[in-house]
Amino acid sequence: MTKEQFDHEILYQASISPFRRMLESKIISEKEYAVIDTILRRKYGPIFVGYISPETVDTIAKQR
Repeated sequence: MTKEQFDHEILYQASISPFRRMLESKIISEKEYAVIDTILRRKYGPIFVGYISPETVDTIAKQR
């Protein structure tokens, strides 16, 4: 992985995180979340999105 790919991965995760919380709180719908996620995936081109589920990332973050 190049530094640029790593940076894009971090930027995607940082960008999607508040929207994931909004979805969990039912502030936005799954359809709205999907649109936002699509835009961010196109913008950042993350590599690991398909390999890491949001539930896993959130569970690890909540344990800290």
